[in-house]
Amino acid sequence: MKATAVTLALLSASVMPPVLAQSNTAPTRSFTTEWTCDNGRKLLINAHPRRPREEAHISYIGNRVEVRLQGPVADGRYASADGKVVWQLDPTDRQRGQLSYAGLLPQPIHCTRNDPTPTKK
Repeated sequence: MKATAVTLALLSASVMPPVLAQSNTAPTRSFTTEWTCDNGRKLLINAHPRRPREEAHISYIGNRVEVRLQGPVADGRYASADGKVVWQLDPTDRQRGQLSYAGLLPQPIHCTRNDPTPTKK
């Protein structure tokens, strides 16, 4: 009887982890959006949509820069502390934006979001 109880306990312990692992159905969320610029290069923007005042990052050609929201959230304008990197969403089409990167880009370039998701207007 005691051996059966121990065997049952071991069996239930070995079965439990997969059941627990399968019960977590929350989706994995990434706050990084990928954009393709007119010059064919990729731009990554990492910003938390519900915490716009927290630090955000822009990565372009291997350069990662911390940026902060400038002005109202609806404007979608982020800039680095030194003002050399500026990201501005297009006010009429939130799936497009413009990147200015002093010292890296001779003029601002336009980028289009790769993973368009419906946004509230």
